[in-house]
Amino acid sequence: MATQSKAQFLTDVYTLLRRRYKPKGEQDSARLSVLKAVVYGICHEDTTRENANQALSRFKDGYFDWNEVRVSDIDEIRESLAGIPDPEERAKRIRKFLRQLFNRTYGFNLDALVKKPLKEALKVLQTYEAFASDYVTATVIQQALGGHAIPVDHETHRALERLGITEATIPELRAVLERAVPKNRGAEFLDLIEDLANDTCVAVDPDCPRCELRKICPYALARKEQDAAARSAAKTRPSKEREKEIEPPSPAHAHEPGPSPTASPKKSSPPRTAKEPPPVKPSPRGKQGSK
Repeated sequence: MATQSKAQFLTDVYTLLRRRYKPKGEQDSARLSVLKAVVYGICHEDTTRENANQALSRFKDGYFDWNEVRVSDIDEIRESLAGIPDPEERAKRIRKFLRQLFNRTYGFNLDALVKKPLKEALKVLQTYEAFASDYVTATVIQQALGGHAIPVDHETHRALERLGITEATIPELRAVLERAVPKNRGAEFLDLIEDLANDTCVAVDPDCPRCELRKICPYALARKEQDAAARSAAKTRPSKEREKEIEPPSPAHAHEPGPSPTASPKKSSPPRTAKEPPPVKPSPRGKQGSK
């Protein structure tokens, strides 16, 4: 990233991803109500927008109004969240938000906040527990309040991190994206990163060779180098092993006879000592003078 700004890099990412994941026609310009945007954000975090849209449709078709959802059992609300991870926890969050909203306003309409400045609207909304999630906050800003926000969940964060776009916290990362990506591309950029995260840039064993970003993604480039080094090492190792197998014995040990399996070991004889010369007999002196 030293020779290229993040804005230019993310523009390249946007352009390349648009080639693979064709735009789904014109982006829907109609905003969600604030309440629907909250529920949509709770449903959308860490799953696909298709799953979140299906959940909204089930709430619309399966309940008379939001008050009926408010008084429903958690198990009943879970049925509308089929196919979404951790449906029970999400059902509790949705019902708790609806109950907080009803207790404060005796209704289910927050659209008056749309006319207020963004900071004032967020100040009111952040008193609700649902807005403890930065993803829900960014979703409401983008989908209902008309501000510039790019929600980041764990799936999109993983893809961005592999692209080298990292910050210490999610809000800081979101701020970087919102400075680098124009507002008129924000929603589509999010959709493209989401498509990437759920297609090739999955959590386990990402399919980098098939990814449209393989030539500019730091993670894909590093992985390609590692794979090349591993293949090179695998080719070198068998050739060295074959050389060891056909290596002839050294001349010094080529003709040494091995010990016979049936031969018994020879007993060692005691060391021989040198023979002493025989003693010399003395001559008889007395017999020489008798003659």
